[in-house]
Amino acid sequence: MSTTSPEEKTGLGCTFLTTDRLADFWKSEMEHIRGEHQNGAKGIETAMAISSMADLLVSKVYAEALSKYPSSDHALVALGGYGRKEMAPLSDIDLLFLFKKEKHKCPDLIAGVLHPLWDLGFDVGHSSRTIFEAVRMAREDLVSCTAMMDGRLLAGDDSLFAEFQERFYKRLPKGLATNLQKMRQLHHQNSSSVQLLEPNLKESPGGLREISALEWALKSRVLQPKVDRELLEKFLDPPEIETLASGRDFMWKVRHEMHFGAKRKSDVLDHELQARIGERLGYEGNSQELAVERFMRDYYLHARAIYHLAELSFERLTRRQRNGHRSILLERDVTAVEGKIVLLYGAQYFSHDPLRLLKIFHLSQAKKLRLSEETQRAVRSSLHLIDDNVRRSPEARDVFMRILRRKFRTAPTLRQMHELGVLGAYLPEFGALTCLVQYDIYHRYTVDEHTLVALDNMDTLSESSDQRGLAQGLKELERRDLLYLSILLHDIGKSKRQEHVSCGVEMAKELLERMGLPEDDKRYVLFLVEHHQDLVIMAQRRDLDDYRMIAEFAGLFASMDWLTALYLLSFADLSAVASEAWTDWQAALLWELYHKTGEQLQSGMKTLEDKQRARQLLDTHLEEITPTWPALKVVAFQEHVQKLATRYLLAYKREQIELHLNLLNALGEKPLMADFVEHRDHTEILVATKDQRQLLAKICGALAVNDVNILRADVNTRDDDHVLDIFQVTDVDGNSVLPLWKQKRVRERLDEVVSLRLKAKDLLQRYSAQWDRRKAVSSAKPPEVDFENRISDRYTVIDVTAQDLVGLLYKITHTLGEMDLDIHMAIINTAANRAVDAFYVVDNQNQKIVNFSVLQEIRERLIERLQS
Repeated sequence: MSTTSPEEKTGLGCTFLTTDRLADFWKSEMEHIRGEHQNGAKGIETAMAISSMADLLVSKVYAEALSKYPSSDHALVALGGYGRKEMAPLSDIDLLFLFKKEKHKCPDLIAGVLHPLWDLGFDVGHSSRTIFEAVRMAREDLVSCTAMMDGRLLAGDDSLFAEFQERFYKRLPKGLATNLQKMRQLHHQNSSSVQLLEPNLKESPGGLREISALEWALKSRVLQPKVDRELLEKFLDPPEIETLASGRDFMWKVRHEMHFGAKRKSDVLDHELQARIGERLGYEGNSQELAVERFMRDYYLHARAIYHLAELSFERLTRRQRNGHRSILLERDVTAVEGKIVLLYGAQYFSHDPLRLLKIFHLSQAKKLRLSEETQRAVRSSLHLIDDNVRRSPEARDVFMRILRRKFRTAPTLRQMHELGVLGAYLPEFGALTCLVQYDIYHRYTVDEHTLVALDNMDTLSESSDQRGLAQGLKELERRDLLYLSILLHDIGKSKRQEHVSCGVEMAKELLERMGLPEDDKRYVLFLVEHHQDLVIMAQRRDLDDYRMIAEFAGLFASMDWLTALYLLSFADLSAVASEAWTDWQAALLWELYHKTGEQLQSGMKTLEDKQRARQLLDTHLEEITPTWPALKVVAFQEHVQKLATRYLLAYKREQIELHLNLLNALGEKPLMADFVEHRDHTEILVATKDQRQLLAKICGALAVNDVNILRADVNTRDDDHVLDIFQVTDVDGNSVLPLWKQKRVRERLDEVVSLRLKAKDLLQRYSAQWDRRKAVSSAKPPEVDFENRISDRYTVIDVTAQDLVGLLYKITHTLGEMDLDIHMAIINTAANRAVDAFYVVDNQNQKIVNFSVLQEIRERLIERLQS
């Protein structure tokens, strides 16, 4: 049997070691640990192995420093994750140099330990304190306190360390568990959800920090530095302890893989990284689910479990101990104690009547009471009672609809029903969305969490004073319950991994039939599920001044109530996608479409023909300006309008037209005139010039290289070949106002490309080499091109969906120009690096494009250019 020491095995037994020798040792050992990790070692085992190697390294460096700078009455202590023996490959090394008294502090010894570790590339957190200083710091600073709670002796005087721990735990701040819970809750307000699509393995709700915080709270309860299973069992059942251990092991395994693979310290499981991590951890996909989606589903299931168990434990740890408490009888066998619903006989309450699994939540909602821990456990253990008989029960339906109908606490009630499994048991179609990953960079949440956030946003409207009619619409809506049910069901089709709207409609039909809703209610809900995307798509991609389109769209709705419900659902859906999805600009577009469609519905009449309406508008303008304007200017106004398409007069107010006319009059022999008009949520760039080949493409190129984000482009060419192009834009950072220096530079670039002194293509190539604000992602979807010939009488609409990269709009407009297509309007939308653009075009004969082969050629040319 070998008696070789660890130091001799690893080559650290010699008297003096160079930095290179230490680095070789660390690299060799980490390669071995990485191999064990890849062969299936448990995550926590790998963390402990890395910590043990760090111990050897630090101990050797310390021994050499001590031989040079002898010092008494001190101890070297590992803190934080290093102290817990929980290290990832690139974790910090956190050290405390503990001294008995101030006079014993030895700066040379401290430097002798730190400098070699820094030379090796470690991030070393360190402090030098006496016992008195350390204990005082623990009482003053929560972070320092929790780091020292994980303290572990590495070297030095063990009696000094024992004295420190005894005094430290005797002097722990009172109410530490409560303060830790407050810290968790404050942190979770910023992180918002367990089911973020790019979670932080340490800091996000359900991450590793939850387990650490729980252990700190337990240590503060028993005033001891050790958390054993016996202590855990006072707060969690054995199966819950196993679930917590399984979740911690999973999180550590993922964290190790992130550090090994990225070779940099990062704990954010970002979109690009997820697929690689899932593959390296052995996940495989199938016809229903990608490998990365299966991996992320497991992550969310573990994170949810960790979060729930941490919440449960902290609730018990921070509960006030009272000699007596007042109990209020709510109904037979159900009482309220300290604001919580308590069941006198536990799960037996539900076994006698399974409908009580729904009724208990209606009671909680109506009485503004929470479910006690014991009641929550009883609910979880009774889910099997919700069978098809319950799902088809009219009484169960009525209880559920009452929950949806109440004006307060609807979303929180549904969220708790989901967390405890009742919502998925009663509506299995929604249950299939649990932790379902939408693997794209547009959505911020899993599908179930997206739906719950949408419900949260709808609830907040009750207290809102918005200017877009949303709160008022919710207040006046006849069937609030049907709206909430539609929000619950709007994405259920995504579980089928096919076109989710049509699948969702079929699933909703079966669900509503099973519930036994009346026919009129079913039609209402099915309409909202089927059309839940339409209002947003129309608002973002279509010309909202096309009154024929508005009239046709209004024909979808059976009543104003249906339109209002779809408007509210559209807000809830879009605002729950991502923080940048619901902007002032998006809100304004949606409100405009809702308002115009509502006017059409309420009038009950067809809109006047555009030419007749335009004639009336022109007559009105002329009557108003003739008394005050010079005669020549009145004539110029009339001629300007008559040289443009009819839609121009319908789209702009008289003050805007006057501004456009002044800009064109100032053009003279100049190549171009540009002006900037600031609005609340965007800036208008007005460009006046003379027509030339590829004009729109050149302008788009000049705007792109100046980091100008185009929201909408309106192209107007007069009969005399004078061009008035109007762009609604924001700065690349989302600011609605372009700074003056950028306005000046935009004018210069526009002048260069229009006067042909500089080619837009050369400008973009030069600029794109240094442009890094919108980087490509490895999982970018291929571009898509679709055509719509029914939405407009005059134009073919080309819808292009593609990754948003520098010069995208230039590429599209340049390609369309090469094919002799005339662009009359461009509507631009971008979210999460995905552009969804619509172009209203005609051919060189000023006709819509109806030839299939020509449309196919346009599609092929665009896709080829966008993929190049």
